[in-house]
Amino acid sequence: MRLLLGAFLAVACAHAAGGVAPERMLKGADTLGHRGDALLYSVSGISVDGHGNTYVTDILEYAMKKFDPRGEIVARAGRRGTAPGEFRAPSLSAAGGGCVVVIQMEDPRIEIFDSALGFREEIHVSGGLPVDLAPAGGAAFAVALCGDSARAEVLFFRPAHAGPVARLRLAPTGSPLPLYAAVRIAILPGGSLVAAYLFLNRVEIYSRAGILLRRFSLALMPAGTAPPGDRHVPEETFFRKVMADGNGNIFLLGGNQSPHPGRDLFVCSRAGTLLRTLVLPVKPRTVALAPGARLLATDESGTDVIAYNLR
Repeated sequence: MRLLLGAFLAVACAHAAGGVAPERMLKGADTLGHRGDALLYSVSGISVDGHGNTYVTDILEYAMKKFDPRGEIVARAGRRGTAPGEFRAPSLSAAGGGCVVVIQMEDPRIEIFDSALGFREEIHVSGGLPVDLAPAGGAAFAVALCGDSARAEVLFFRPAHAGPVARLRLAPTGSPLPLYAAVRIAILPGGSLVAAYLFLNRVEIYSRAGILLRRFSLALMPAGTAPPGDRHVPEETFFRKVMADGNGNIFLLGGNQSPHPGRDLFVCSRAGTLLRTLVLPVKPRTVALAPGARLLATDESGTDVIAYNLR
């Protein structure tokens, strides 16, 4: 029930050394989530704005909480319900352009708050359930949808804007099963869209016009993990989360088929070159990049948020 700041993680590239180098971790001070409204019960989403404020969605408390860069809680919003500003299952959030946006994976609504967590509006989406969310520059946001199609769809929108700004259909997956179209998304500097597949070892980069610019995969699937004809789809198979930093590097959180299931963080260039691999000490529920080359990640239970230095 706390945010541990100042933990450091340094792991050399697994591919360069033929294996994963020893981990180096330093745990820091416990600064957040001690009492009252600051308590965290089950973190489902983390986002950070350009000022270093952290926004945490708590699925058990049906709430979103804002913490300043010192780790002090400064605002709280939400309660259980279906009315505007209320939550059934607050999942992921994204901060940008003076707004904080929350999606609910089991409810096709997008809730929009100002940076002080005052409710502004909600948007109902069609064509599928929202499964991921990313700031898209300025006051724009991108939402990945998963529906009954074998092609993923991404909706771009702006708060207070009537209707979607753009709607992109991604390339066919080659599978007739819609489940394989589930993607995680991020936006690179310049506006290109990164789509990483949850059940496929595949990363794609698209222009804002929807043109496929690049596709790559990581050669990390252990032999015999997925025998031919096996129809069982493990939960969170490959890329549970994708993020992009200001330099255009792509961060991929591996799933259950990565060498350290659910704990590998692969850092790639936008050309698809694997630059290094970081290994988290525990499998997080969710992660987010923060200013100062830091990674915020929950613990396995979702009650703690820990900061790691990625340098």
